[in-house]
Parts: sequence; structure tokens; C-alpha cells
Amino acid sequence: MDVGRVWLYRTASAVVLVTAVGIAPSGEAMAQDVHAAEVAAAASAPTYYGAVKGVLDRNCVDCHRENPASVGGMVAPFALTAYENARRRAGSIARAVRTDYMPPWDADIQHKGLFKNERYLSDEEKQILVDWAAAGAPKGDPSEAPAVVSSPNVVAVEPTVAPDGSVWMMGMPDMVVGFDKPINVCSEVEDWQPQVPQHVIWGNITEPKWIRATEISAGPIVHHTVSSILGVGTPGRGPFVFPKGWGILFLPDTYMSISMHYHKKAGPGTETVDDTRGGIQFYQDGDTINYVVETELQPYTDFTIPAGDPNYAVHNVTHFDEDVYLLSMGPHAHYRGKAVRIELKRPDRPFRETLLWVPHYDFNWQFQYELKEPYLIPAGSSMYITWWYDNSADNPYNPDPTANVTYGPATTDEMMNARIYFARTKPLGLVAGGEIPPELIARASAADARARRAAQQWEAGSESCGKDVASR
Repeated sequence: MDVGRVWLYRTASAVVLVTAVGIAPSGEAMAQDVHAAEVAAAASAPTYYGAVKGVLDRNCVDCHRENPASVGGMVAPFALTAYENARRRAGSIARAVRTDYMPPWDADIQHKGLFKNERYLSDEEKQILVDWAAAGAPKGDPSEAPAVVSSPNVVAVEPTVAPDGSVWMMGMPDMVVGFDKPINVCSEVEDWQPQVPQHVIWGNITEPKWIRATEISAGPIVHHTVSSILGVGTPGRGPFVFPKGWGILFLPDTYMSISMHYHKKAGPGTETVDDTRGGIQFYQDGDTINYVVETELQPYTDFTIPAGDPNYAVHNVTHFDEDVYLLSMGPHAHYRGKAVRIELKRPDRPFRETLLWVPHYDFNWQFQYELKEPYLIPAGSSMYITWWYDNSADNPYNPDPTANVTYGPATTDEMMNARIYFARTKPLGLVAGGEIPPELIARASAADARARRAAQQWEAGSESCGKDVASR
């Protein structure tokens, strides 16, 4: 009695079953079958010009491009603007999107369509990239390339190169700020988070100005930066541009300080120097300013995360006594940060609504989530912030699961922050370059004084770079 046999052949994009009863097919016949299957799979696979280029242009090339800007200290290591660039990395691209490592974006899918510059890859887009890699990255016909490649969410902007060689995504700054002298990041450093004062390098002002946009141009070992004036600089984050008619009042004697987080390998020969700079664009005289943008860090500092605790929760509440428009939210924690939820309880509703849910917080990618449209928070509302921390040995980023952890500036400490940008709702109809109401000057001066006190407290204990810095 003859016994049937089954051979399983795996190709790059197909599985072929060949069944034989009695006499097996010849090697030539099997090769022809496999070849036919491969040809059929290749014919149906997406091509670079037919589908892949559109996916990359919409979701990737804002960072992965020639002459990229240093966005938050991260410079994309290669471009994906041409077929040859993408073909060489087809396998890596497939792995990155299959595991959700790329594109970087932590807000839950429920928020899709809510924030500027969001990066959600649809299941269909992921499958296009995976199938393309599996088929051997076919090129296709250039005539198939979509005529419009810009994304409704991510708009590619050609960077501006200043005379000093610095690259700016927002265009040429009106003012550039930086350190008194470059920061020496010594060889002992692996993670270091100093608070550093800044001064005007060029573009000094003698009269109050209205900020319309800011950008941070950071060095290659900078993990992220935080500044009350410049905003948050994180890997993949570009300029912070306010809606037209919205701006921050900037006084000539405003105190400027920036929290730097440096990350590199520690050891002999790794010492380096950083000269991170910030750019500021002002409204032109005569422009209308209707809304004064303010910022609040919303920190909570009185907590201790027990050693080994895998899911420790910390809460904070902010109350609003007048109507405001919310522009953005930027939650921040360190290595033990696990998840964060920002909720709003309005006085006219019995429930809390979720403004932001980050179920898998990643310290390596942090964002200031900018709303596409300002969101009204009515007077009498309360913002509830909940952070969850994983201080267990199961957290691969945990520096020491045996330690109780408190709030502090070092990356081995923890933080519980959620910086918001907001504006009071009454349109002011001010004119840039014109008279500024005394109460606005007083409010800006008070905010500056608070920022000055807080920054100087951190600065005093964080600027040295020596043998103890590896634990900072």
C-alpha cells in the first residue's frame, strides 16, 4: 500500500504544500511549483513606489531624512527618502513596526485624531511594510508613486540651516539662548540630569516680546530637556508652535534655565562636551495677541515608592478657579515610570473624562502632547493625574529594585510631573509692540520668580561632574 507524503516548503512570502502518492515528483517539478508560488506572491506583494513610499512619507521621513534636525537630542541615524535607503533596511523596518518600536508614540489609540504630529500606524500600513520586506523589497514602477505624500497629521518641513551651521525646523530664530560655556560631560557619566542656567547668545531684547515658537537644538548625547521657556525637548520632538494669536509674554530680564538629561556609555575615553541651544521666534510688531500662554509643571514630590513594588500609584490634583483653554500636556517620570492617566472632572458632569492615557510609558521617548484644538476647561474643574511606577526586578530599566525611591533630580530618583500649557479664555486684543497691561507684566514676573527659585534649588546640587555623577 502506498503512503502519502507531505513536504512543507517555506518561501519568503508563501508556504507550499506538495502531496505525493507513490512516486514523488521530480526535483525539477518541485522547483517549478515553488518558483510559480514565488512569482505569484511577488506579483501580489506591495512595492516601494506602489504603497511603501506613501507609508514612509506619511509616518517616517519627518525624522528619517537627509540633513535632519536634532529634535530633542535625537538625530535619525539614516534617511528613508529613497528606494535604496529603504530597501537596505526593509527587514529592520518590518521588525520595528511589528513590535511597535517605531514610529515612536505613546498615547493610547483612543486619542487618535486628537493631537498634533501624532504617529499611529494602522494595521494595514504595518502589514504593507511587513509584506514588502517578506517579498524581498520590490521596487515597482516610479509612476505608481502617490502624487501627494504629505500626511494630515505629520507635515514635513524643510529645515533651515543658520549661518553658524545650526539646523532649525521652525525657521530662523529671532533669539538663540545657550549655556555660559559648553557643558563638560565627564567620562563617569552614564545618566546625568543637571539643571543649567542659560543666557542670550544673540538676539537680545530690551522690551517685552511675545513668543510664537520655540525649538531646542540638542547634542547627540542629550536624552531629553525640560525648560519653562523653551518647552520640552525629547527624541523625535520638533518645534513648539503656538496657534496664531497665542503667545508667551517674554520679559527682557526673564531668568532662563534648562534641565538637561545626558545619557551615554560610561568609561575612559567617553568624556564629551555639549553645547545645546534653544531658538525663539517672536511675533512681529503689529501682530494681534489674543491669548497669553502660561505653563504649570504640576509636580507632586511627597511620595516614596517601596522597593520591589511592581505597580505603585501616585496621585495629584490641580484645581481651576477660572475658565482656561488647555493647549498641551507633557507627563514626565524616570526609569520606574510605568503608565500615566490625566483626567478632568468638570463641575457639570458626574464623571471624569480621560484627557490622556499612556498605558506603556517609555522613558526613552517622551512627548508634549499638543492638542489640535484648544480644549475648554471650565472654572470649578479639577485635573487628576495618576502615575504608576514599577520598582520591581521585572522592570528591565530599574536601576535598583531593592531601593525605596523618592522624588528627586537624578535619573535614579523619580519624578511625578505633568507640564501643561494653557491660556485664560478672554480674548485680549493686544498688539505686539504695543502697551501691555500691568497685570500681565505682574503675572509674568511672578511666574518668572517661581521658576527662578525652583531652578536655582536644582542647580545648586546638580552641576558638578565628577566621580559621584554616575549615580545622579
